[in-house]
Amino acid sequence: MTILSVRNLHVHYGQIAALKGVDLEVRKGEIVTIIGANGAGKSTLLKTISGLLSPRLGDILYDGESIVDMKPHLRVERQLIHVPEGRAILNRLTVEENLLMGAYHERDRKRIDTGLARSFELFPILAERRHMPAGTLSGGQQQMLAIARGMMANPKVLILDEPSLGLAPIVIQEIFAIIQRLNKEGTTLLLVEQNAKKALSIADRGYVMETGRITMSGSGQELLRSPDVSAAYLGGHKAGIT
Repeated sequence: MTILSVRNLHVHYGQIAALKGVDLEVRKGEIVTIIGANGAGKSTLLKTISGLLSPRLGDILYDGESIVDMKPHLRVERQLIHVPEGRAILNRLTVEENLLMGAYHERDRKRIDTGLARSFELFPILAERRHMPAGTLSGGQQQMLAIARGMMANPKVLILDEPSLGLAPIVIQEIFAIIQRLNKEGTTLLLVEQNAKKALSIADRGYVMETGRITMSGSGQELLRSPDVSAAYLGGHKAGIT
């Protein structure tokens, strides 16, 4: 069942076209990865899905309903959750206070406590540092906090923008293991990731973006085996994709 569908999406920054007729779908229970060069429009697409940007043309269907005119906070209440690039951690608040911000719309204290317990089980380091200012965490720990804060909203679809950016290889391994675990436990994920090989290796399906358009799609393994994808994103010379 398709839970998220993007149809003919056009987004402009002034006179500059950032998205040019993007079509994409995410089925319930999948990990879907979007790869592409810097400036291809990946983050613009995610921001439009979460309501931070408004399209000039096109539609976004979520759980069978058009949300293209829905305010961002209402999308959050519908459990469509975006963890942005850069983490957006509130440095002066404690780790626990940051997590509670992820459940700002929840009124049931038992559900909030359950979410905290799950966060601390997924990321034990956050439990150890729950009363420390979030700004004292390392980059990898802040990324864990950002993901855990997103999970506090109990997402049906979790959107992650560059979760491994700037992290050490050992931390990247841990982040991707958590992504796979969340998926196995029932969370659908839409992932933009600069580590194309790692992202495609865990993805059910993937899309390649180039200058505001989807230029290729297929299963994660199909894209990994594609000579064009390999040449452009997996260490070789560009061949057909830029």
